[in-house]
Amino acid sequence: MEKLDLFRSKKEVFLFTLFMMLLFAGHLLLRYHYFQQFHAHKFYHTGATVLNHYRKQKPNGKIYQVLKLKSDNGAVFYTTNYEDLIDLKGRNIRLGIITDKITFADYLHTFYVPSYDIRIFEKEKGVKAWLHEAIAAQHENNTTRELFEALFLGEPISKGLRKDVAKLGISHLIAISGFHLGVLFGILYFLFRYPYYRLQNRYFPWRNMRFDLTMAILAILFAYLWMLDFIPSLLRSFVMLAYGFFLFHRHFKILSFEVLFVTVLTILAIFPSFLFSIGFWFSVAGVFYIYLFLHHFSHLKAWQIVILLNIWVYLLMIPIVHYFFTTFSWHQLYSPVLSILFGVFYPLEMFLHLIGQGDLLDGMVLKLLHQNAQIYHFRTPLWYLTGYILLSLAAVFEKRVAYLLPLLAVGVYYF
Repeated sequence: MEKLDLFRSKKEVFLFTLFMMLLFAGHLLLRYHYFQQFHAHKFYHTGATVLNHYRKQKPNGKIYQVLKLKSDNGAVFYTTNYEDLIDLKGRNIRLGIITDKITFADYLHTFYVPSYDIRIFEKEKGVKAWLHEAIAAQHENNTTRELFEALFLGEPISKGLRKDVAKLGISHLIAISGFHLGVLFGILYFLFRYPYYRLQNRYFPWRNMRFDLTMAILAILFAYLWMLDFIPSLLRSFVMLAYGFFLFHRHFKILSFEVLFVTVLTILAIFPSFLFSIGFWFSVAGVFYIYLFLHHFSHLKAWQIVILLNIWVYLLMIPIVHYFFTTFSWHQLYSPVLSILFGVFYPLEMFLHLIGQGDLLDGMVLKLLHQNAQIYHFRTPLWYLTGYILLSLAAVFEKRVAYLLPLLAVGVYYF
């Protein structure tokens, strides 16, 4: 039976888009209501969770603390402090902030505010805190500890580690996204399949194993997503997974640009602040180029797809990534190979951490991260990026344009 299209007419596309725009407007009004409460008084006290905490130095040598916080009403902001604070990452605090210069546009994404009167609460005990401690206990080296906290718990990474992964072109592997979610789904399905099969044969042979296991795993993954506080790239992946499951059981096409379109509009309608999330748009762009490859080259053999797809996505993301991040080194050419190897490394490290041997490969990881590499800096011109995105969209309808995209992606280095 032929797979069904998600939309049967342009009218359905229009009505769906209109509904999502209305939902987006409703959530935007709700956020504006929160902003008015936030902005009602110049001096505002709020509770907050410390997402990141690091030290910086002024040109005159003076050290100060930088805190990235998420307030109780969902606002994410930076503030600074000149006290000698303990490491507050992951801690709950209460502080006063000065809000008179904050606009609504600032409120929707990350902004800076002066602060005062910081009060630190005791560490909360919970699943995430327990996992954090379990991972940290298995690594003596700060770099590897930070790396695996980022890989498994979505923790922010320091400037030093960010430089190390950027020079290797593997920042997309460190930020939790659809790949990590897919691996988790596969592991859970493998673990649950045999016990469920035994129970199904004895007690409920009429049940659909694929349906039941997928529903159970989606519930577990949603709990994981909730624990990580709805990381944008991971949320996009989860929504696509849920949509894919829904569509698959109703015989709709799954690997289609329509699914990506519906996913993006749904997430933005519910979380308007993601409109300003670079990580979210990187994730969307990566999936778009995966779909574009499969749209034109799905006739290739499986092993060819695995190799060429990683090279394709790496190349086609170059102009987009370098508009926001300027770092380049020749070591980044290893990125497609490292992406393929990561498919083995990630579940292996997950297993090693489960059995308390998470530091077994730390030496190899540190050797890879601490390679000496000549760093270059350049930025994609805005005019080039705009034309490149338009041609990427045109490539959906014209295969010859798709052949041209890798050349244009590499050509950005010339400009």
